[in-house]
Amino acid sequence: FMTSTSKVFKYVNVLVLALITLAICYTSLQSMRANAWYFNAKNTLQEITGNNIDIQQLNLADDAISLASSLDPTHPHYLQLMAHVKLLKLAVSTNQPDDIAASYQQIEQLLLKSVALRETWSETWIALAKVVSYQNGPTDRVYDYIQQAKLVGPYKIEVHLGAIEIALMNWQQLAPKFKALYVNELKLAAKHGHKFSRAFDIAKQVDALPILCLSLKFGAHFEPIRNSWMFKKQCK
Repeated sequence: FMTSTSKVFKYVNVLVLALITLAICYTSLQSMRANAWYFNAKNTLQEITGNNIDIQQLNLADDAISLASSLDPTHPHYLQLMAHVKLLKLAVSTNQPDDIAASYQQIEQLLLKSVALRETWSETWIALAKVVSYQNGPTDRVYDYIQQAKLVGPYKIEVHLGAIEIALMNWQQLAPKFKALYVNELKLAAKHGHKFSRAFDIAKQVDALPILCLSLKFGAHFEPIRNSWMFKKQCK
C-alpha cells in the first residue's frame, strides 16, 4: 500500500513540476512575443521623421504596441509607449472635440496605470503632467506631477523641457509657483549645453518664442545661452 501511495505522490509531483514548467514556458513565450511587438512599434516610430507624420505608420505602431500590451498588460513601458503613440495620432487627427477629450482621457489612464506599476520613471510623470495640462491647464495636479518627475529624475532634460513647455503653453494662467518653477527649470535646462536648443523648438511649436527669448535676456545663469549660436539665431 505504501509503495503504491509513494508512486501516486511521485506521479503527482512530476505532473505538478511539468505544469509549472509549461506555465513558465508559456509566460516566457508571451513575454518574448510582446517584446517583439514592442520593438516593432518603436522601429515604426523611428521611421517617422520631422513634421511629416504618416498616419498609416502611426496606425501600424499603434497596432503593434496594443498587441504587445495585450500580451503583457502589466508592463509599464508598453503602456507608456501606447500613450505616446495615441498622443501622436491625436496631434494629426481631425476628430470632433468630444472624441479628442475622450482620447486625452484614455491617454491619461494609460499613463496613470504605467506610473502605478513603475513610480521611478520621470519621463512617464512628465508626460502625465503634459497630458493633464492639455486638458485642464496648469492645475495643482499638473504641478504635483512635475514635482514627482523632478523627484525621480532631477537632472533629466526631458523633465526640464516638459515643465518649460507646460509653462509656455499656459503663460497667461500661470500661478506664481508655476512661474518660479519655469525659471528654475530654465536654469537647469541651460546646464545641458547644446540640448537646450530643444527649448527653442518647443517655444516655436507653442507660439511662445518671444516669451522664451525675453526670459533668457537677464541673469548670469543664462549668459552661456545668450552667447550661443542658438540664441543668436532664434532671438534676433
